[in-house]
Amino acid sequence: MACAHQKKITKNDFVGSWHLVSISDGYADKGVIIYSYDGQMSVIFSKKDSMLLGYSGKYEINFKESFVKHFRNFYTTLPYPTETKNPVFIRDFTFSNDKQRLTLKPREEKGLELIWEKVKL
Repeated sequence: MACAHQKKITKNDFVGSWHLVSISDGYADKGVIIYSYDGQMSVIFSKKDSMLLGYSGKYEINFKESFVKHFRNFYTTLPYPTETKNPVFIRDFTFSNDKQRLTLKPREEKGLELIWEKVKL
């Protein structure tokens, strides 16, 4: 759930490019996630400059319950989706007070935390 002291979060807070600051399991050392205003998103992860995973599709934000859904319809690595991989990722989110850091916690991978920093234009 969103922190009571946080300013109201809007779609504009998501829109833009974000660089991966950290991922709690060490899976990747670099990453970028892009949210467009028209409801599309794309993400790519790499480790030691080799691509590990990427996907794109539409996204929907549930502001009341503080989660974002990624509807994955394109994958850079196959075979996705599989019977064990749902084509929808649900990420609980929080923002830093200045809204320049976004923390995503995947519901399908308990304990995983991804911290993203907004790219300044």
